[in-house]
Amino acid sequence: MIIKQLNIYGYGRWIDQQIDIQNPLQVIYGPNEAGKSTIIAFIKGILFGFPDKKHSPHGQYQPKGNAPYGGEMTFEVDGHLYKIVRTGLKYNGTIKFYDLDQGTKLTKDDYQNIISPIDRTAYDQLFYFGSIDQHEFYQMGRDELRMRIQSIGVAGAGDWMSLQSNLDKQSAKMYAPHGRTKTINVQISDYKKLEKQVTDAKADFPRYQHLQADLKTKQASLDQLQSQLKVLDRQLDEKRHLQTLLPLVSQLKGLKGLDESQLKAGFTNDDINQFNQLDLQLKTQEEQVSTRQKAADEIAGNLVVTPSQKFYEAHKSDVDRLTDELPDAQKLALRIEMTAAQIAEVQKQVDEKASLIDKNDQGELPKPFDRQTFNQVNDLLREQQNLKERLSENHRRRRQSSPSKNQPNFSIWYGVAIALIIGAVLLSTTSAGWIGYILAIVSAVWGWYNAKNSTQDAPVETRDDQAAVQSQLEKIQDKMAVISKKFQLQGIDEPNWISIQSPLQQVADLKVNLQKQSNTLNDSQRKYSDFLRKWTFASDWLKFDQSKYSQTVETIAGTVKHWQQLSASYQQQKDELDKRQKDLASAKADFEQLLLKKKQFLDHRGIQSDTAFNQLVESQGSLAKDLSRKADLEKQITAANVQIPDDLDSEQLDAAINDLAVKGQAMRQKLDDLSQETTRIKTEVEGLIKNGKYYDLRQQLVNMQTEIVENVQKYMALKLSSQWIQAVLNIASKGRLPKTLALAKEYFATLTNNAYKDIIFKNEISVVRNDDVHFPINELSTGTLEQLYLALIFSMSVGFSDQYPMPIMIDDGFVNFDKDRKKAAGKLLDQVSERTQVLYFTANLDDNIDSSLVLNLKKL
Repeated sequence: MIIKQLNIYGYGRWIDQQIDIQNPLQVIYGPNEAGKSTIIAFIKGILFGFPDKKHSPHGQYQPKGNAPYGGEMTFEVDGHLYKIVRTGLKYNGTIKFYDLDQGTKLTKDDYQNIISPIDRTAYDQLFYFGSIDQHEFYQMGRDELRMRIQSIGVAGAGDWMSLQSNLDKQSAKMYAPHGRTKTINVQISDYKKLEKQVTDAKADFPRYQHLQADLKTKQASLDQLQSQLKVLDRQLDEKRHLQTLLPLVSQLKGLKGLDESQLKAGFTNDDINQFNQLDLQLKTQEEQVSTRQKAADEIAGNLVVTPSQKFYEAHKSDVDRLTDELPDAQKLALRIEMTAAQIAEVQKQVDEKASLIDKNDQGELPKPFDRQTFNQVNDLLREQQNLKERLSENHRRRRQSSPSKNQPNFSIWYGVAIALIIGAVLLSTTSAGWIGYILAIVSAVWGWYNAKNSTQDAPVETRDDQAAVQSQLEKIQDKMAVISKKFQLQGIDEPNWISIQSPLQQVADLKVNLQKQSNTLNDSQRKYSDFLRKWTFASDWLKFDQSKYSQTVETIAGTVKHWQQLSASYQQQKDELDKRQKDLASAKADFEQLLLKKKQFLDHRGIQSDTAFNQLVESQGSLAKDLSRKADLEKQITAANVQIPDDLDSEQLDAAINDLAVKGQAMRQKLDDLSQETTRIKTEVEGLIKNGKYYDLRQQLVNMQTEIVENVQKYMALKLSSQWIQAVLNIASKGRLPKTLALAKEYFATLTNNAYKDIIFKNEISVVRNDDVHFPINELSTGTLEQLYLALIFSMSVGFSDQYPMPIMIDDGFVNFDKDRKKAAGKLLDQVSERTQVLYFTANLDDNIDSSLVLNLKKL
């Protein structure tokens, strides 16, 4: 299953939000409270149903407002696109399921067929990596891992494993190789003790000993009689044996003409095996030649040189040389883009500042003053202002021709002074009285001073030379006119000349800077154009917009990389073809060698075909059987050690056999009588024994034997049943456990940068460092423990990916990893994402994460 898109109607903080997942390895980034955990809960809820309040430790993520609860998810299975919609809280939500490729609506059962047998619990155990319960992980052993792995996809696996565990417990209670308290171990110990008691009881019977002596005498007589009967039987057997040899002698006479010289060399069983082996090797080698020929032809048929590859191979030296310049060209393109942006910014500043400065009659900016002109204009303006004020003052005085008007009224000042003195006398007791004295004195002095100046001003007015002042003013105005023309100040009020100099100077400085940047830009663009001209020979293959500098360089780099990949792929295929052709030639040579070897084999036997060889094998085999039969007959007759006369009469032989049989029968009758007497004595012995303790003990011994045998049978049944269940579970789960454990060791080594080389799965898990030091997992650091757990999660997920492909979700799983192990974890994520989809949620982006894989939740 590959998730393509999430469309959240309303779930926690997410309202009417669409999230596209575009990469096999998708990094979903966001700070705390950005909604990562909410997205994880949403995905699980869509897949397996929204949990009720009782089973929702973090709440049910009900949205604010009136947004509908739930959403939809688009996913792909085996190249087929589906969409599931789940809304509402009741009964885990209401499901609607669609086949997007066919444009049809499916049923809930159709969805269960796709997702089964994975449920929320199995998913959390196999495909989700978040915070781990360290105590629970410390207790995890091989049996717990086996249960997690074999319980998926095996109907009733939990019951079977429970039954197996129960069987193992029952068998363990019954017997242990070195146990003392187990049922069978105790019974065996008791049996040995009882056996000794039986032996001791048996020796306590005196009568038993007497009867045993009598029995011994009878037995001796019985043995003597049996010995005599044995001699008689041997004679009878010899006669009968001679009787049985008569047909063999007849057969031997029929094979008398056969001789070993009639057998040809080269047709023994070893030769036949050699021939069959050569024939089998030829067929095998012929199939190998055909297989290698097909493989070479297939590669040769796919070995095509594209036009772009031909172009690259023809210009490889030029392309490779210019490719080395691409990093500098990339820097140059960035410099051009940055310089152009800076020029635009400076020009914007020039325009903004120029808009605030007064323009001359032509609507242009005046030129800024140098320091000397600035001081000169400042002095001229000040002097001009003084002269204008003098002219104005003289004009004013001429209009005041009446002396009475110019004579100040000193009586007013004297009146004020007298009033202040009177007030001071009245307020002499306060500080205000002293202030009044002072003000009276100041008023009197001020009246006297004005009277004196007014008497002196009258004659000055007559001394000012109006014409001289006017002449000086005209000279200043002439100088100002020259300056106005030189610095293009026409139409700008003279009082504003000084105030506009600062912004004018700023504009001038910005223009200088603008010119420098323009020169730099022109130089960079020239170098950039020179670099692009070097690629003119590839103009038919490189299509780009030169005005887009960085994009152009990236286009060139991407095209060159494509060429190089095509060339490398072609070379790899060519090398593979050469290897295949060498293998084919070697196989053909081996085939020809085998043909030659078979020809030499047939030539050595003077035949030319397989048919001739088989015919000779059959005839020689028949001859060999007859010769073997002849040799067997001769051996049997020789082994009989019986002299067979040439004139042997079968009738005389039959009569002798009958005579010996009659004598034997009489001797057997006598032997039977003696045996009966012996049996009577044995019966009496057994009777004596039955009346005593010996019988009871022996019966107990027999009973105990029966119990031990029954318990052993029960123990074997329990052990065999447990082994049978394990074998069935291994077959049903397709041997996932060994594959999972092997992957876990490989991934753990990768995550720890090969600091640990093995994981031992027994009752509890332990790891082995590179220096062969073993560590139980409760002695590992938090980071290493999380790396071990991540390795197990990935190994189980990948182990199930072929049959039950589900996306792996990791919730900030690398918090306790150091820099190097984070990098190793990133590589492992890339590796795992080639097998199944990986969604990595994190609040911290590392430098080694490819930005193209990042989905930033803050930008949604």
